[in-house]
Amino acid sequence: MNYSGLKQAAVLMGLCAVMGTAVAERAFVHPGISHKQSDLERMRLQVEAGKEPWLATYQLMQKSGKASYDYKVQGKPGQTSMKGHGAFINDGFAAYYNALMWNITGDERHAEKCVEIFNAWSDLKRIEDQFPLNNGRGPWKMLEGAEIIRSTYDGWSQEDIEKFQAMLVYPGWSGTEVPEEAIRNKDCTFYWNIYQGDPARHGNQGLFAYRSLMAMGIFCDNEIMYDRALRYLKGLPHRPDDVPYPSGPPILSDRMNSSNEYYDEYRQMRRDDRIEDYGYNEVMEHYIYENGQCQESARDQAHALGGVSIISAMCEMAWNQGDDLYGHLDNRVLKGLEFYFRYNLSLEHTYPDQPEPWEPTLESGEFIKRSDRTGRWTSLKINPWVGNNLERQSRGLHNYNGIYEMNLGHYKDRLGLPATETKWLERGFQVMTDKLGVEDDAHAVDHPGWGGIKFRRVSPGDPVQGFDADGLPIFGINRIPCAIEAENYDFFPISGNGRTYYDTTEGNRNKTYRNDDVDIVQLPDGGYALSELMASEWLTYTVHVPKSGNYDLSVRYMAREAGQILFGFQGKAATEAVTLPATTEWKTYSVARQIPLEQGVQQMKLAVAGPDAAYILDQLMIEQTMVEAEGPGVTDAEKMEPVKDAVDERSPVPEVVLTDVAVEDGAEKNDASRNQTMLLGGGVILIIVITGVQKQLRRRKK
Repeated sequence: MNYSGLKQAAVLMGLCAVMGTAVAERAFVHPGISHKQSDLERMRLQVEAGKEPWLATYQLMQKSGKASYDYKVQGKPGQTSMKGHGAFINDGFAAYYNALMWNITGDERHAEKCVEIFNAWSDLKRIEDQFPLNNGRGPWKMLEGAEIIRSTYDGWSQEDIEKFQAMLVYPGWSGTEVPEEAIRNKDCTFYWNIYQGDPARHGNQGLFAYRSLMAMGIFCDNEIMYDRALRYLKGLPHRPDDVPYPSGPPILSDRMNSSNEYYDEYRQMRRDDRIEDYGYNEVMEHYIYENGQCQESARDQAHALGGVSIISAMCEMAWNQGDDLYGHLDNRVLKGLEFYFRYNLSLEHTYPDQPEPWEPTLESGEFIKRSDRTGRWTSLKINPWVGNNLERQSRGLHNYNGIYEMNLGHYKDRLGLPATETKWLERGFQVMTDKLGVEDDAHAVDHPGWGGIKFRRVSPGDPVQGFDADGLPIFGINRIPCAIEAENYDFFPISGNGRTYYDTTEGNRNKTYRNDDVDIVQLPDGGYALSELMASEWLTYTVHVPKSGNYDLSVRYMAREAGQILFGFQGKAATEAVTLPATTEWKTYSVARQIPLEQGVQQMKLAVAGPDAAYILDQLMIEQTMVEAEGPGVTDAEKMEPVKDAVDERSPVPEVVLTDVAVEDGAEKNDASRNQTMLLGGGVILIIVITGVQKQLRRRKK
């Protein structure tokens, strides 16, 4: 798997008993479609704290009829056939929104409504409408709800879960055989209507299919299914243990179907089988061109945004499973968003660098004339209308859709890209905010929606409590009071250097626990500690403060010589550089008392002020201030219980950690004041480590 910084393990697991047995090399994070456990916790805790935009978005979502536990389910138990997709789509929204409401409120009636919805559709075995577009539009948000409920609620039985999984892939999943007769007779359900995307139409139609396919793979713990969607978008060939993608090239009619100033349209007669895995419009490089132009830019602007939005939703799913689809082809999704919003925003809004509407043309080199991969459409000119209807405008009408928060949460908040690279996305977000206040769920079939509660971040990385037996991160925000294992700093699937930590030397010297640049040593008792900490290095963690007030901070460490450490919360310094006295035995030391913190999910950064490799760090302890204290360095037990200035024989430090460590050429040494400046400059979070299981079941009173 592609998680950076994880212990690698070969895992044999069943790909859902109802689908047959197969060998899987990947273990999936659950919940893990658009929301991990830490994401769900952040939503709930920020709403409880009254933080914006979480609270305002929640209040808006709460008013939706589909978020109510009184929602009238449109599916019926025992229903085996479905003609239209409207009822399933509506129930899918209701399942997703009620799952979010269950997570936020703890009201079990929301979870019960979700289970009612899932069970109402579990007998489905036949879908009359087999278009990939329609079969792909429904399952995505239904599966979002199912993933949350399965992972957080113990009232959905395993038997019913397996029945729901079987419904998705009836008459049964296979990576080697296709049930051709069942498909011809329409005796099949979603998977067999979407597994090939749509090689004959505009890219958004097949992308709907692949988005649901990826979500289905995660929910069903089916690596082959998940990879089928991921690999296709990246333009890779099919896995050898999976059936091929559609072949090509397309064969077209000699006659043009229609033509206008924006595009020429042809008819696809059939597809040749000379090139296996040919790759049609859904492949990212074929849907978003190298200049950011969308394959459907010459069709209309609603579809031009819709297809890019679908890809970005898949990017978020993949990121949660450790795959960087967001970064594919040099952040191609961001280029697509920037192109779209520059064209559409500039129609009605002026900016110093764009005082007139932007008109990308073939002559200026800003528009690409290109035939799409189906062969059916050749783009000639960007289209402000809807197809050849020159009285129905599409330009500028979709600037308020709920797509901003998720993408800014990644490119701006996670990656910290320069403002020049997210310029038009941020301008669109401002236009939307000025009109609506927070993202709503308009056009929810296409776009994520409710981003102010679902995707607004507080840090680049995600808090972890450790790693499970498969090497997967156990996501979860830890609550004060707590003891934090120092090695469980915030997680980042790709290189976190400069994001969730800063380390001056390449690689984990001891090659233990996490495989990034932070040096970690294993202790004799089986635990871990941070080692070889150099001046100017830092790490971030995420924590929830239960109520506003003063808090005390201590560390458990061992030092060959006196070394300095400092902390900050939410980008502001909380301490000056505090000296940790030299000690050859484990000591718990009070770093600071009465640090004022506000309720809610907070950011914390730990910074090293030098000298190099002076100490190793085992734990960070945070608790609410109980008594008045004298300030940093107070260690006697009477003034701070249970923190003690005591020697601890639990884990003697390996001798190698206490020896001098040379700094590699070019490694910068900073003094305490420069470390404090660095501390103020980076957004951070504090993680609290509570050992626990990844699947946290909650049953609360009504």
